[in-house]
Amino acid sequence: MSIAGGHASHRRSPEPHHQDHAPPVLGVTADQSPPSRWSPLGIPLWVSPAQAARLIASGDLRPVQIVVAAAEPATAEAALEQLHAAGFTGQIGVLSTATDLTQTARTLQQLQTAIDNIPAPIFSKDADGVYGACNRAFEEYVGVPRDQIIGRTVHEIWRPELAEVYAAADRALIEAGGSQIYEAQVRYADGSVRDVTFYKGVFTDERGRVQGLSGALLDITERRALETELQRLADRDPLTGAANRALFSRQLEAAAARDDAGPAPAVLLIDLDDFKMVNDTLGHDVGDKLLVATTELLHRTVRAGDVVARLGGDEFAVLLEGLPAGEVDVLVRRILATLGEPVVAAGHALTVAASVGVAYARPGDRGTDLLRNADIALYVAKDAGKGQAAVYRPGMKARVAEQAALLDGLRQAVTGHQLHVEYQPIVRLADGRVTGVEALARWRHPVRGPVSPEVFIPVAERTGLIVPLGRSVLAQACRQASRWQRGGSPFATHVNVSAHQLRDPDFVVDLQKVLAETGLAPAGLVIEITETAMADDPQLMDTLRAIRALGVHVGLDDFGTGQSSLGILASCPVDLIKVDKSFVDRVTLDDRRAAVASAILRMADALDLHAIVEGVESAAQAQRLHDMGYRQAQGFHFARPLPPRAVDRLLRPR
Repeated sequence: MSIAGGHASHRRSPEPHHQDHAPPVLGVTADQSPPSRWSPLGIPLWVSPAQAARLIASGDLRPVQIVVAAAEPATAEAALEQLHAAGFTGQIGVLSTATDLTQTARTLQQLQTAIDNIPAPIFSKDADGVYGACNRAFEEYVGVPRDQIIGRTVHEIWRPELAEVYAAADRALIEAGGSQIYEAQVRYADGSVRDVTFYKGVFTDERGRVQGLSGALLDITERRALETELQRLADRDPLTGAANRALFSRQLEAAAARDDAGPAPAVLLIDLDDFKMVNDTLGHDVGDKLLVATTELLHRTVRAGDVVARLGGDEFAVLLEGLPAGEVDVLVRRILATLGEPVVAAGHALTVAASVGVAYARPGDRGTDLLRNADIALYVAKDAGKGQAAVYRPGMKARVAEQAALLDGLRQAVTGHQLHVEYQPIVRLADGRVTGVEALARWRHPVRGPVSPEVFIPVAERTGLIVPLGRSVLAQACRQASRWQRGGSPFATHVNVSAHQLRDPDFVVDLQKVLAETGLAPAGLVIEITETAMADDPQLMDTLRAIRALGVHVGLDDFGTGQSSLGILASCPVDLIKVDKSFVDRVTLDDRRAAVASAILRMADALDLHAIVEGVESAAQAQRLHDMGYRQAQGFHFARPLPPRAVDRLLRPR
């Protein structure tokens, strides 16, 4: 509507007046008299189109047809009403040409169509809570057609208790002005309950006076479900459903801190004997089923309130509270007997005994002390033979001596260059081409032979020896990566770095020196740190930023196993994520697990992060992950960790 006008005349002063911005459709300018055919209206006194629209909508103006004088005579529509005020009498009116009305109607229809195509419910209300507009999605939310929404208040549409909540929120927003964003759970007319984010804000007239508010509801149900699932996975072992190490540690610390008068808390550390042989001879699938069966047996054997956790591999833990020592002994014997019985896993009848280490909390003990003592007792139990149990005693020095010997040997390995590096290829799922390698530390003891990284890495981290050990591995990996670069294989070399190394104030300087000495282009190196390490020490962010400033890439390893996966991704300066093996193990068997793996990939793509899946052990897993959209992977299905020469053979043209 482009033209709005009116006229007011004083009884004692019939001289006409009109404003100098009268529209040209009248055929007059500010210094001209109106044409005679306009004389029934007098001289127009103009109001804004928005004001005129409100007058017409309220019914205070009545429409009449008139002919206006313009360059081309045209028919227009006017809405007129008598005006009586303070000695004045006259008419006030609104004038609109047919062309204006048609264009306005077309524009409004286009706008309504566009809003209707938006899947989020959208609405607007005036300051009294009367709905003035909405889209099709809002109709679905409310459950009634639009013509039963427009012109009605919240109290006429919603049930009383909900209407009052909405009305109170609207009043508060109108009084405060501005906008607000909040999350809530709402029930749609079809009965479905959805998590939504509300976006609401006021709108004003040309003088800044609040006229009402508008809003939209964004459905975040899928995102909230993903967050809930990730949180559940953060506290639970994905294979067995038992508590994981993080959850067990929290509950253990809480139990140790309680000052109860009853029996001291006890920890049972349980390790399956000969589990490695099952994995090596029958395969990981059978081994996984054995772990699941073991978890179920433990849950059936202990009390309902006892905490059963899988700490990793074939190591389990049980937290007992309020149980006298004599009853703990009885329970331990029952566990040994139960786990010593044959178990059917994947069609195989297996008899796998277990060893148990027991530790009781003493005054002043922390959860870590209790777990360490149980670990020492477990070592003593395993040293005594299969299917044995031992209770920690302060005089147990065998384990301490063993650790000391291991530490001494590891120290000599670091200083005597006994450590070497093997490389596990990272491949492109589409064609198996090598796109990178992960450097892995290996130690061959002169007497013991090969020592597993699962044995010496924790020792190095506990003692701080991980810093020189990591420095040695990094230097070896960069030298080899530089050789591959010069040989025309410019793929990335991934090096694992612990939080202990990143806390070393010289780490970034050492990294610069290694790059300079080896001639490795920074873009050819990826520094990997575990997600749990980042969650435990957010201050490492600054070190990671310094690493990226060198041109080196940063990767987040074991993604999805920590408690704050989404939060870390939002703030951590990383270029890629390594999706943890736990999401891969059952990706072909568990639709929920596959859905989470797919959601992680979508999230990585949205954040412009590369995603690499770890632990791929079968062609079926590789195909499923490729179908999901993953592009890179690593695992035994493609290659085990290899010495450099073996990697060279993989790089040769076939």
